[in-house]
Amino acid sequence: MIYRETGQFKSSYASDQAIFPIIQDRIFVLLAVAAAFVVPPLLASGYWLEAVLIPLLIYALAALGLNLLMGYAGQVSLGTGGFMAVGAYSAFKLSTAFPQVNVAIVFLLSGLLTALAGLVFGIPSLRIKGFYLAVATLAAQFFLIWLFNKVPWFVNYASSGTITAPTRTMFGVVVSGPQATAEARYVVAMALVTIFALVAKNLVRGRVGRSWMAIRDRDIAAEIIGVRPMRTSARSTAAWRGRSWSSSTWAARKPWPSTSTCLSSSSSWSLSEVSEVSSDPSWGPPSSCSSPSF
Repeated sequence: MIYRETGQFKSSYASDQAIFPIIQDRIFVLLAVAAAFVVPPLLASGYWLEAVLIPLLIYALAALGLNLLMGYAGQVSLGTGGFMAVGAYSAFKLSTAFPQVNVAIVFLLSGLLTALAGLVFGIPSLRIKGFYLAVATLAAQFFLIWLFNKVPWFVNYASSGTITAPTRTMFGVVVSGPQATAEARYVVAMALVTIFALVAKNLVRGRVGRSWMAIRDRDIAAEIIGVRPMRTSARSTAAWRGRSWSSSTWAARKPWPSTSTCLSSSSSWSLSEVSEVSSDPSWGPPSSCSSPSF
């Protein structure tokens, strides 16, 4: 450590529970975030912004939601790519069907639709866990891939199967469509990462986050102390799926490749994870199958 906490007293609960209670930490994080907003748009080339940094931020947002679901709630999921596609296609369809709606509202509505899709697949899977839950989420991924590939309505009946996001502005700056610059899209993606990282951090520090961790550590003990497993698991599923609308910022890019190309890497990763899970002897039938505790 290059500094010490000595002399920095906490005289209130708010200061004691701050995310960064040490002044030096707050200063460092603020400077790092400011540099992340300013330096890449000024110094990075279009290739780095389009091909490296913007996808990195999109996957960082998806990882935030996956961390809530798998890390804090203990729910295994292999359907990340499919639900990212739900968020992206929702943003595309809403922005083309309702051109007068602000792009920020489009992002929020696409998040709600993604959370709803997560509940559709998640509620039937509330009584399973472990390997069985992983397979259920993987089935959801393959179904969503099939759906987006076979139904031309999702690409507005484009013969090529590719889509181009319509031009939308935010605070007078074009942030989507062919006219949007890489710098503008990067700033929007960075702002979303910053906002939802703070939301996720505060979420896990509250009552909801403590309930998730109680279910993750021991579901029967959590139910004994008053945690409702079904409602808590549904919340974690909806929260992660809702965060998967992060890929709606991907819809603000230029032409999309086909869905199978976009999600092939996610499918390959999911299959490799299933292979690793099935070879792990600790992944057995869920203990709650014979006597559900809900």
